[in-house]
Amino acid sequence: MQPTDIAVELRRRTPWEAIDLGLSMLQRWWQQAYGTHAAVLGVLALAAFATAAWLEQPWLALALVWWLKPVYDRAVLHVVSRAVFGELQGARAAAAHAREWLRSGLFMALTFGRFALARSFDLPVAQLEGQRGSAARERRSVLARRTRGHAVWLTVVCLHFEAVLYWSLHLFATMLLPATSVESREFFDALTTGAAWSYADAAAYAGAVLILEPFYVAAGFALYLNRRTLLEGWDLEVALRRIAARAAPAILLLMIAALPLLAHAQKEPKKEIAEVLKAPEFGYEREVMRWMPRASADEQKASGGVLPDFRFAVWLAKLAQFALWALVAAALAYALWWIVRSLPRRGAPPAPERYQAPAALFGMELAPEKLPADVPAAALRLVQEGKAREALALLYRASLSRLVHERGVELHPSFTEMEVLALAPSDYLQSLVQAWRACAYADRAPAADAIERLAQGYATL
Repeated sequence: MQPTDIAVELRRRTPWEAIDLGLSMLQRWWQQAYGTHAAVLGVLALAAFATAAWLEQPWLALALVWWLKPVYDRAVLHVVSRAVFGELQGARAAAAHAREWLRSGLFMALTFGRFALARSFDLPVAQLEGQRGSAARERRSVLARRTRGHAVWLTVVCLHFEAVLYWSLHLFATMLLPATSVESREFFDALTTGAAWSYADAAAYAGAVLILEPFYVAAGFALYLNRRTLLEGWDLEVALRRIAARAAPAILLLMIAALPLLAHAQKEPKKEIAEVLKAPEFGYEREVMRWMPRASADEQKASGGVLPDFRFAVWLAKLAQFALWALVAAALAYALWWIVRSLPRRGAPPAPERYQAPAALFGMELAPEKLPADVPAAALRLVQEGKAREALALLYRASLSRLVHERGVELHPSFTEMEVLALAPSDYLQSLVQAWRACAYADRAPAADAIERLAQGYATL
């Protein structure tokens, strides 16, 4: 990267001005940036959806689209950084250089560095400077002074905008679908199994990432450029080069006139440089944080006190750090275990659980020993006594008991009358269910002769 080739105005900016510069850069080169971003995101999103469909886990598509953000970021940064230094590249040219930006620490970005809070600000160190390991850490530490806080806030703000845009797209898609009724308890239960997320959710989230991620990358890159300008004096270098280009003839004449004087100079260059560097103007600035006593050492000695010992605090801080890292490791281990458990198993499927006949359905006991020996005769006696509801209840209860205990129909306590009819279609059972529903729910008891016909037809079930 040569400062003289840069296509933006170099000057010392505040971090917030630098972020605004990144948005202006994206406005200028939005076609190249969004074209490349859409191509990379589209390919990876299709692969994520295909993987989720193969595993029959819709939530996995959303998770993969989120996890692969470092790949999209590198494609966008490749285009924007080349454009800033005077080289416009589209999606095709970026794809031709894919090996170059995919090798820039992508594995670390997808694993240990995936949760970095200043991701867009740190990315140019790995991708544009090619720094790795301890050199990269030292470089990021130098650049982060007085700027990392703004980079973290950039991540937090973009995260909130992404959430708002995702929910907006999700609700818009929901408005276009048929109305459904979902109980809140069912939704929160589905969250634990992943069933609460659908392919529409994954598509809405991919749309939010498509719109917002280039803004995030461009703003972080502008913060990086501004920090390098402040540290390395890029703006001064560019200004001096322009002055030198305008005054080149005069400078050349001065150098020619000064050659005789330089020839007689007997000073040693190393000693002169050492003397110049002793001046206070050539110092450096560094921010440090450390514990300090409230009173100076002299005051402590005068008062007979002893300087406090902070070794216990340091030990406690290290213990807390170890506990937090252990918690993170346990969370990652649990996540991997849960993902592996969710993968489809090869081989024979597990044997289904043995069906257990329910003790009651619709509030009616189904045990055969709870029924009279002659159900039709008992129902006719209840009709003669004017107890139509009880007679229908007895016939219905006996019919359900026969279906479960004699016919082997697997009925569950959650079933409705219509589900019972779907599993055991029968003209008699349909007539009996219609009569029972009219009597139990609408308080319309059928005529006595109709109940007598149902009692006489009980044997045909």
